[in-house]
Order: sequence, then structure tokens, then C-alpha cells
Amino acid sequence: MNRYMIKAEHIKKKYGKNTILQDASIHVKQGEIYGLIGKNGSGKTTLLRIITGLIQDFEGKVSVAKIDNQESKISAVINTPSLFLNMTALENMKEQAILLGLQSGKKIEQTLKIVGLEKNENKLVGKFSLGMTQRLKLAMTLLESPDILILDEPVNGLDPDGIADLRKLLLHLNRTNGTTIIVSSHILSELEQIATCFGILHNGEIVKELYIQEALQNGKSIEALYMQYTKGGLQH
Repeated sequence: MNRYMIKAEHIKKKYGKNTILQDASIHVKQGEIYGLIGKNGSGKTTLLRIITGLIQDFEGKVSVAKIDNQESKISAVINTPSLFLNMTALENMKEQAILLGLQSGKKIEQTLKIVGLEKNENKLVGKFSLGMTQRLKLAMTLLESPDILILDEPVNGLDPDGIADLRKLLLHLNRTNGTTIIVSSHILSELEQIATCFGILHNGEIVKELYIQEALQNGKSIEALYMQYTKGGLQH
């Protein structure tokens, strides 16, 4: 369980004259929940889109480990998948299964149950709360039983109950299925409750990768360490 599932090294990305990522490297081990933290506009989404292959015009290298000599399955919620608001949750799941070339049926029912939507499968998505919508998007990404799950700012707009539900779900997927998870967020206090390690993205670079144990040993919060590393408090 100590091997790296994802290595993204010396990633550089520009949009025109604007440098978004100038030398970003992250290393995610199997079975980890990796918290990618940085202020809004720091390049978190761009880095995740590069890792998932949604952006291919970049400098650097991304490598993903194989499992049983097969390519690891990566699923992501990064502005996608799109939902059909005039269709039910069940119908959306069936459409996603067709898109992925998967057999529907028990797998869809099981996945909806995992995310807590089994009682709302016949409800129109347009009448869903934001929390329910987030859970449905997550369910759609879980249809392939991914080895790696990537979520970009998943708690944005959720109320406290929705955040708590998502937290429990991610911990369940990680502990029960062994799913490796990367979560980006600027809400450090929330990530601190689930992540096993963190990458601090600042000025286009990962200025520090650290494990939660380091914070506990130093008696500091992740927020305190984030401020320390992004304001030059320590050498790195």
C-alpha cells in the first residue's frame, strides 16, 4: 500500500501569457486521501484536469500506476458529469452507464444506495437540493468502480449536513473499497478531518507535501502550516 498511484512531476501550464502552473509536482500513494489545498485561482482545477487527461497541452509528466497489469480506473467530478434536469436520478444513471458502455441494473441500484439516493431514484433531478445533486454526480463517477477518485471543490455550496454526508461517504469509499482519493478545497478545516496527506499549491508550485501526522506532532493545524509555507515561514 506504499506505492504511488499518481505521480505528476514538474507540471507547467500557461494560458496565453498567464502562467497557471510553473513547476507543480504531486505524489499520491495507494489508499490515501490526498488533500490538494490552495486559494481560489491557484491552479488546483487546472492541475486536476491535467492529471485526469482533460488537458493534454502541458509540460511535465503524469504517470498512473497499474493494478493487476491493467490501467487504473480514474473517475472525476470536475465540472462534470452533466445532469439532465428533466430526468430522474435513475434515468441519469442509466444514461451514464450507456455512455460508459456498462450494463445497468444492480450496479446502478447499489451505487445509488451507497450515496444515499435510493429513495429518490425516481425524483426529477431538477427538484434535487444541491447536496443531492452532488451525491448524484458522485454516483455517476462510481459506476466504473474507480481505483482513483478525483473531486474538485466538492463541498462548495453545501450546507453543514451536506458536507458531513459527503465526508462520511468519502471515508466509506476509502476504508471499505480502498479507493485512492484526491480532493481539492480551500476549506482546510474540512479536509483536515478526512485527508491523510496534503499538497500545498502556491504560486504555481506545490511548495510542500506533508502527512497529517506531521501536523499533529507539531501541534499545528493544517491552516497554520499552510500559512507558514505560503508566507515563507520555513525553507522547503
